[in-house]
Amino acid sequence: MAKEAKQGYKKNLGTILLLAFAGSIIYGLPYFRSYYYDTYQSMYNLTNTQMGLLGSAYGLLGVFSYVIGGVLADKIKAKKLLIFSMIATGFGGLLHLVVSDFYALAAIYGLWGVTSLLTFWPALMKIVRIQATDEEQSRAYGIFEGGRGVFNAAHLAVATAIFGVFEARAMPYMGIDAIIWFYSLAPLIVGIIFIFILKEPDTVGETASQQVSLKQILSVLKMPVMWLIIIMIYTSYTFNMSSYYFTPYASNIIGVTAVIAAILTVMSQYIRPFAATIGGFAGDKVGKSKTMIVGYILMVAGVIIMDMTGRMSSDSRMTLVVVACVLVYAGMFSNFGLYFSFISEAGIPVELGGVAIGMASTFGYLPEVLSYTIAGKLLDTYPGYQGYHLNHMYMIAMGIIGLIVAIIWTKKYAKKKTAES
Repeated sequence: MAKEAKQGYKKNLGTILLLAFAGSIIYGLPYFRSYYYDTYQSMYNLTNTQMGLLGSAYGLLGVFSYVIGGVLADKIKAKKLLIFSMIATGFGGLLHLVVSDFYALAAIYGLWGVTSLLTFWPALMKIVRIQATDEEQSRAYGIFEGGRGVFNAAHLAVATAIFGVFEARAMPYMGIDAIIWFYSLAPLIVGIIFIFILKEPDTVGETASQQVSLKQILSVLKMPVMWLIIIMIYTSYTFNMSSYYFTPYASNIIGVTAVIAAILTVMSQYIRPFAATIGGFAGDKVGKSKTMIVGYILMVAGVIIMDMTGRMSSDSRMTLVVVACVLVYAGMFSNFGLYFSFISEAGIPVELGGVAIGMASTFGYLPEVLSYTIAGKLLDTYPGYQGYHLNHMYMIAMGIIGLIVAIIWTKKYAKKKTAES
């Protein structure tokens, strides 16, 4: 382990929080449409399928970018990659303000797939990893995810307030434009600030000079543990993507206002800091995979309750929708604070950390491509409750698969790691 990492996460806490802030604000543009689903859809005259395809355009280029991004993270200074990503993403937002054609929008979302995923995410994950020792990985990632949750809650509160002001004046479309301005200028400003204040550990320079070969990439892919990690990322991330449809579900099936429906999804970011941090610390104390098992149980239970509300007519169903959201978000973000820490538990060497993260992200984040398209097609093909019901069943199936894999990891790899320790 490199010298700076040996100091432990406490001495690198400031850097972890800086990275968490960058990892929060950069995703405002690619995802804000999900919080204001109905208004955004109406503003650009999009079908549910086209709304899903925008997410797929973002995810498709991003998913194929992860491998390249992993190699870049092992070759180029992370600071340079992060600054470029922030500024380029902001410029993409400004471009969004002057286009309305579906294909032009898809191109912009594809651009964000490159700037916020290819050049950003693997570099971000690698530099977070080296902020802590091997024994502190879950805590480092948990604090990172928790920090992202705090910053997400802050900027989403600002965006919701902006939208609420314009909606109250019967100008929701102007509210969307104002939000785009906000999410475009923020990463531009942060990128410029990072030029002057972001410090990078010496360890990145050391790994950047190493040559990553095709043989090394293939050796990572041949590891059985990598595929178990990928499945856990895939199944957990499916809940992240599919949970965005809680907003239109609440407005179209439950019948709440657009602002309240958006708040249900924004609420996830208020739960995130606690769930991710607690999950990270629990992962180091009782075991990563055991904590993941609890996360999957919470997510599956939450979706089951959410689906039940569509068949109810009593006043209590709104309360149950809130309970369902809390369970799903708690389990989801608890898992988020854990799954990259499995790379360390799997024994993958730090010099291949960028490649391993890139490979895990390439396959594990495929829901970024698939979930939106699946949900959009279901909603257009089966209008009303039935479409949402089928999407909920898909989420439950993913949760059960992830639960099985986490149990396998507990019985095989977690015990092996404990024995070695």
